[in-house]
Amino acid sequence: MKTSYIFLPLLIGSLFISSSDSIAQDGEAIFKQNCSACHMLGRRLVGPDLVGVSERRNEEWLINFIKSSQSMINEGDPDAVAIFEEYNKTLMTDQTHLSDGDIKAILDYINPSTSPDESFAVESTKAPIEVERVEYSSEDIEAGMHLFSGKKAFINGGPSCLSCHNVNNKDLFVGGMLAKDLTNVYSRMGDAGVAGIVGAPPFPAMAVAYENSELDSSEIVQLTAFLQFADEVSADQEVKSATAIFVVGGGGGLIVLLMLIGFIWKARLKAGVKHDIFRRQIKGSDSLI
Repeated sequence: MKTSYIFLPLLIGSLFISSSDSIAQDGEAIFKQNCSACHMLGRRLVGPDLVGVSERRNEEWLINFIKSSQSMINEGDPDAVAIFEEYNKTLMTDQTHLSDGDIKAILDYINPSTSPDESFAVESTKAPIEVERVEYSSEDIEAGMHLFSGKKAFINGGPSCLSCHNVNNKDLFVGGMLAKDLTNVYSRMGDAGVAGIVGAPPFPAMAVAYENSELDSSEIVQLTAFLQFADEVSADQEVKSATAIFVVGGGGGLIVLLMLIGFIWKARLKAGVKHDIFRRQIKGSDSLI
């Protein structure tokens, strides 16, 4: 009996350790599936570096922000607004599908207990990682431009980037105004950031557009190559805007439409068929009287 009492604390301790390891593993999987497109551990990507985030914000704030950062921004939370402004007003996708337990598991993975045996804990204290610039071939750049403009269709049939985004480049027609201008997106995000966004869109409209039309790995590389090139040569490109096209095209279209309406209205039947019959009947009645 005494022996069993001795081993009981060890058994409970082993269960606790096993449970902690399981939570950390779950947190890693949830992080990779939902967060890794915009966040890296150890350096800034599309969003901030998350190492040490639990030391900068309390758990309740983090849970609320991760679930709906947009609500907190709209409510005027000073920290949420400051982050929104710092990251070029790029909205973080609301993660309302994550439970409080899921978010706590992510936070446990991001901020593991300090231990010299944990390689991540050691690596996270280092300076931000310098990522070597990727050199792309001219073929990749050209293919990426054709994919961006829609001249070349995506393998899985997704919409062209130009329908929502603009890039200032002499070889491209002016793009859409529904989303951010991507001329200098490579400077802001680098290879990993651009590839992460293109490969796993975190923004609601983009995620819906490519929900069943995921990009092929080669297409991701080619688009990244083109955006790197577009950023490099952007200083020599004419700044394009769809505003002039909208004003000229829209105004001209309105004038043509009004002229067409005027022509149709002029050629309208000015009186009904019954009008002539009624007039003859009235005339006949007058003659009888």
